[in-house]
Amino acid sequence: MMDSAELDWLSHVAVPVLAVSADKVVAMNPMAAALFGCARDALPMDLAALFGHAGACIASLFQSEGQEIPDTIRVTCIIAGAPRHLTVGARLVAPGGAGSGGLWALTFIEVGEVLDSADTAPSDADRASSASLEGTGAASGNGWIKMLPAILDRLPVALLIEDENNLGVFVNRGFTDIFEYGLDEIARIEDWWVKLYPDPIVRENAERDWSEKLTNAAAGDGTISTSEFQVHCGGGADKMVQSHSFRIGDYRVHSYVDVSQRHQITVDLQLLADTDPLTGILNRRSFFHHATTLMRADRPLAALLFDVDHFKLVNDRLGHAFGDQVLVEIAVRCRSVLGPADVLARVGGEEFAVLLPRHDEAHAAAAAERLRNAMVSAPVTGLLGSQSITISVGGACARQGEFSIDELLQRADNALYAAKRAGRDCVRFDPGVPLDASF
Repeated sequence: MMDSAELDWLSHVAVPVLAVSADKVVAMNPMAAALFGCARDALPMDLAALFGHAGACIASLFQSEGQEIPDTIRVTCIIAGAPRHLTVGARLVAPGGAGSGGLWALTFIEVGEVLDSADTAPSDADRASSASLEGTGAASGNGWIKMLPAILDRLPVALLIEDENNLGVFVNRGFTDIFEYGLDEIARIEDWWVKLYPDPIVRENAERDWSEKLTNAAAGDGTISTSEFQVHCGGGADKMVQSHSFRIGDYRVHSYVDVSQRHQITVDLQLLADTDPLTGILNRRSFFHHATTLMRADRPLAALLFDVDHFKLVNDRLGHAFGDQVLVEIAVRCRSVLGPADVLARVGGEEFAVLLPRHDEAHAAAAAERLRNAMVSAPVTGLLGSQSITISVGGACARQGEFSIDELLQRADNALYAAKRAGRDCVRFDPGVPLDASF
């Protein structure tokens, strides 16, 4: 007889498994204990004590000598007071000596629903009849059933199956490849939430979202939800997965596909669409998108437009490569003096724009002066030389009831030309009445 340590492998099998020797159940894995409602410390026990009349039929799988028997049988037995229909498979895992019969592993797959009413429970005669051998081998055309776990392992998706108690009962190889967790690590739904959503706030939102989907899903078999979400995997990486969850009887089946690469491509493409490739700040298209959103908010908003004084002379004297370096340095200096909520963009060759949420004219003028001072604080130096730079800044504040970004920018542009007429390297504001700000 094997000792208990040699049977530890049972706990890693993703279906209910019993270890049987000489008609006695000597070990079972946690999934079998949950299925049969039996404490493992009650072992060993007779097959008949666990399966009743069906025990003799199950024993025939490994007691028949010289007879051709099927690889699996189907039996009906009473579990937790209710009849269940099970497909039982047997495999010899440790041959024994003369007369001992060896050690057998029995696997169980539930193939029918639990009967709800005691009135429909089968009689003793029915049990004996139901426990008769029902071959499911290749001869009956169902040999593929034996290969089902291997088939599921080779699918290019991850699979998780949960029972009515929110307990994971099966995962395929694709699941462990994506999530980097085995079934024993995430079988309980509590472990799933904690391991895949380590941030408590993210976890709370994810649990609430799943609960709402379960509540709103139609009763019976069918789709529960299709969604994409980010999870933290066992190897430490965060991944985006696409899921499809559906009910089949008392079980929930979840399929997952790793869409991290596709998601990153989408993010990268969006970044390219929104970003000026030279300076790394927002481009003109993205600036107007932000501007339209901020104007609709009906809150205090100021706009600044500025360009580099005599930039053409810089290009003519030191070349376009140095001119590009000047533009990059301007973006760096602007970001160093603007706030996190401020919007900075390059909207033309040497023209930049800034949106300042919650700024009245006084605060916007102070921000404009910080920008101007950041430019004159030090020359731009490169391989081709050094050049002091200055900017002219025009600003305007949104008027009460003004919702057109084009009108706001036109007034800021008028102020910019006023700054140039005043000698450049200065700040001018449109004289319109600004919207009162609340900070």
